[in-house]
Amino acid sequence: MNKVEDSTTKLLQTDILQIEQGKESIQIAEEKGSNSWKEKMKSFLVVPIQKCSRNICLNGQCIPINEQSNVIKNSKYNFFTFLPKVLYQQFHQFINIFYLGLTISQFIQPFKVGFLIGYLGPLALVVTLSVLKELYDDIKRHKRDRQINSTIYKRYINGQWEDISSGQLQVGMIIKINSNQRIPADILVLEASDDQVFIRTDQLDGETDWKLRKPVQYIQKKGLENLNLSSCSLNCDRPQENIYDFHAVFQCEQSKEPLSLENVMWASTVLANGNVNGIVIYNGFETRMAMNSRQPQTKFGKIDTEINYMSIMLFIAMGFLSIMITILSQPPLNALAICVAMVRYLILLSNIIPISMRVNVEFAKLIYCYKISIDKGIEGTIPRNSNIPESLGRIEYLLTDKTGTLTQNDMIFKKLSLKQNVYTYENYDEMKRSLLTQFEIGNSEEDAILRDLLLAIALCHNVTPIEENGERQYQASSPDEVALVKIAESLGITLLSRDQNSMIIEYNGQTKRYEILYNFPFSSESKRMGILLKLDNLYIFYLKGADAIMKQFLPETQRGFVDEECENLAREGLRTLVLTQKIITKEFFEDWKQKFEQAQCIENVTQRQNKLSRVRKELENHMQFLGITGVEDKLQEDVCSTLENIRNAGINVWMLTGDKIETAICIAISSGIKSATQEIFLLKEITDEETLQQRLQQFETRTNQLLVIDGTSLTTAFKKEEFFFRIATQAQSVVCCRCSPTQKALVTECIKKYTHKITACIGDGGNDVGMIQSADVGIGIEGKEGKQAALASDFSILKFKYLNSLLLWHGRLSYKRSALLSQFVTHRGLIISMIQTVFMCIYFYLSISIFSSTLILGYATIYTMFPVFSIIFDEDVVEKVALEFPPLYKSLQKSRDLNQKTFMIWCWKATYQGTLIMILAQFLYKNVFLYIETAAFTSLIITEYCMIFSELNSLHIVMFISTIGSTVFYVLTMVLIPETLVVAEVLNGTFWINTLIIVLFSWCPIFLFQWIVRIKQPNDYEKIMKQVKGKKKIKTNLFT
Repeated sequence: MNKVEDSTTKLLQTDILQIEQGKESIQIAEEKGSNSWKEKMKSFLVVPIQKCSRNICLNGQCIPINEQSNVIKNSKYNFFTFLPKVLYQQFHQFINIFYLGLTISQFIQPFKVGFLIGYLGPLALVVTLSVLKELYDDIKRHKRDRQINSTIYKRYINGQWEDISSGQLQVGMIIKINSNQRIPADILVLEASDDQVFIRTDQLDGETDWKLRKPVQYIQKKGLENLNLSSCSLNCDRPQENIYDFHAVFQCEQSKEPLSLENVMWASTVLANGNVNGIVIYNGFETRMAMNSRQPQTKFGKIDTEINYMSIMLFIAMGFLSIMITILSQPPLNALAICVAMVRYLILLSNIIPISMRVNVEFAKLIYCYKISIDKGIEGTIPRNSNIPESLGRIEYLLTDKTGTLTQNDMIFKKLSLKQNVYTYENYDEMKRSLLTQFEIGNSEEDAILRDLLLAIALCHNVTPIEENGERQYQASSPDEVALVKIAESLGITLLSRDQNSMIIEYNGQTKRYEILYNFPFSSESKRMGILLKLDNLYIFYLKGADAIMKQFLPETQRGFVDEECENLAREGLRTLVLTQKIITKEFFEDWKQKFEQAQCIENVTQRQNKLSRVRKELENHMQFLGITGVEDKLQEDVCSTLENIRNAGINVWMLTGDKIETAICIAISSGIKSATQEIFLLKEITDEETLQQRLQQFETRTNQLLVIDGTSLTTAFKKEEFFFRIATQAQSVVCCRCSPTQKALVTECIKKYTHKITACIGDGGNDVGMIQSADVGIGIEGKEGKQAALASDFSILKFKYLNSLLLWHGRLSYKRSALLSQFVTHRGLIISMIQTVFMCIYFYLSISIFSSTLILGYATIYTMFPVFSIIFDEDVVEKVALEFPPLYKSLQKSRDLNQKTFMIWCWKATYQGTLIMILAQFLYKNVFLYIETAAFTSLIITEYCMIFSELNSLHIVMFISTIGSTVFYVLTMVLIPETLVVAEVLNGTFWINTLIIVLFSWCPIFLFQWIVRIKQPNDYEKIMKQVKGKKKIKTNLFT
């Protein structure tokens, strides 16, 4: 059967070679034509991702044929689709559709109530600004795409190296990558300049440490130029998302070589050192980077929902007024006349729905984000989502990771626990002396075990030493491994060098070279790491990992000790690692190696994985226990005070960690998540739903308890998630241990689902990305585990303590400002509509506009918009007070600044003021229409300015500049377009006396009422500011 298969394969390869030779000239011409129609079409069309494995011949042929384009396209639009798509997005919004309908209505004579510019102008301004913003952003994306797609690489073809752009790369092409170059597609390493190279993967997985990559050994030894490329092939897995898994088989002539993750470089990683010749195995949408790219979930703040609700209520009010006025006007009793009359009234009252609302709020959000980014107190903070700064001010649940978030992720050695003894820094010299003695004369069994344990620490890892500026630095994917290697170095066992084949260590003045036979890197699924080494004729297998996993590989007699000792170390807040070893014979190794290589060559992915797992366990069974390491991960700076402030602000804190219960409880105590008065209520290893329900009912009856639950119990809790989260969310603090990344995300989603409260998640590692993206507000810390969490977040910070300012200062101010801004803009539209309503009622329901189109356009854009923006610089308290009095934050959670009550109060203000302005203008100027228009509009503008001043808590230079600027524009309108207002009347002293009377009657009663309320029933911030000012005078700087 094998002979038949081999002959078939050879015939197929011969046919492929003939086809390639026949098409060679055409193929080269097509490849050089960078602007060919085929390449252009590929960039527009999405070729489906193949669902099967592929066979790639090194001469470029791929079976099945792959048509993927490698052109990167992050831009949203092209020349033909820009306007249609952008306009569709703009007119997908209710307000824009409404105003478009108003504009169109002005082309129909029966509905025409004014000049077209009065309705077209505001709509055109808002849409134009949005279109220009989209255009600017997409031009930047096009530039970045062109820069990446036009990057030149060298392609190996017909024994020569030719230039080729990144966008032209196809599966099967062999290319050269130089040091510090971006990897343009998924590349399998064929040759490497130094037998091994390192890549940087921070743009793929967020990890900052370098990763080791190896070439195909057959090609590395023989040389690419010495191969018959048509006789060499790769059998690769189908394209998939998992960046931590890859299997392939290289075959050339009679040689077979299994390949793994260590042989590939994924797209968007960077070659850190050396040069590489590699073959493209996946490109375009089939690369790991593309398949892991998700359209980011568009997040909107709760305030956006509330503004939409306000818009709906205003629309209903506008419709109601139009119907009422239509009824009162007694139009002719026919359907057409009634409809025309109602539509005309609707158009005249359209200012009730402010078209500039969205622009005002969006602009305010940008200002908030800018102020966050330039705050020197939280330097390095980056707002990555400008849609939700107000949500920072209304958080009720904070879910936090532990390692690297609450702690520094800087491992400090504390203990080595052997079965016979425990070593700490206190008996550090004794440990070093014992080690030296054992190397010299082999004194005792305890010394021998200590030696083996420290050798395991020095050898069982994926650490690589590199020289930088004459100093030895260690590169690894985990800070734990670096910490342990440094411990071994401090005790005299130094890792000198490492390549893909061997490690060299030095101890007691001697150097030893260990041959690396097999390496099994750590993964979140296996939770262990192993390495098989050879020293002279000695075969040693080291295995280390989490105690829960490692117990199964130890004899029954040692499992109890491991359990007990790990719990003891965890109670001290130490992270533990169990280390074991196994000495094997050459015969066992040869037999095991044959099984393992056979398993690696199985083509079916599922069968291969199952077989590899079984063969690996043959090696891992019956390990010899060496010891347990305990390292301390110190708390970050000011974690305790930050968490105390957050709790005092009314925010419930949940800690979600993959660590053990004992370690998590220790960190909860030291960080202040558990208060001194709280007791711990533990849910551990509960698999029965009824038992869980009974325990939760017990918890519900108790007060002042910290709920601690492990991953097993949490899995059971998800089967009764509504019951569990209804009770758990009542606790002030909860700790979830042994929590997987999926469980973290599920906990976040369930809290949102069952509480309808705003949640924030904070983390620093790749395993926190799921919960960060699931939260209403995702906060990432740029830590030692890399930038993946920070890149996936809405806001990235450098330190946990920055949450203080981010939430209690910037979040609080952002929400209060937007709440006031949105209601003021509503007031601005409603007041002018009420003037129009009263005008129509006075003049026998005449359906004409009281103000000219120019004035209405100016009112919506220039005369009042700039002063309104001064609200976004208002501060009710100074930053120091906001941070010292966290309870100020609680009032925001109750929506006291923006709710139905406050909305109705603002509507009442607008109704009262609009009605009074029109009635007084009519009374003072009798029936002189032009004077009435001039007086009413001028009074309206001044009343708006007064309202802004009376609502602000602090004065800002922007307020004065914007008010003066808007006033100048208003005066210029009267001078340059005199037909809009009666200029002669404006120059009359009586006019200003009348205007002052109108303003005093429309504004003073409201101002006096608010002043009395503030004295009798002051807000929380007013009470606190009085107390602070009583103790220490605080100046408000007008120019900051």
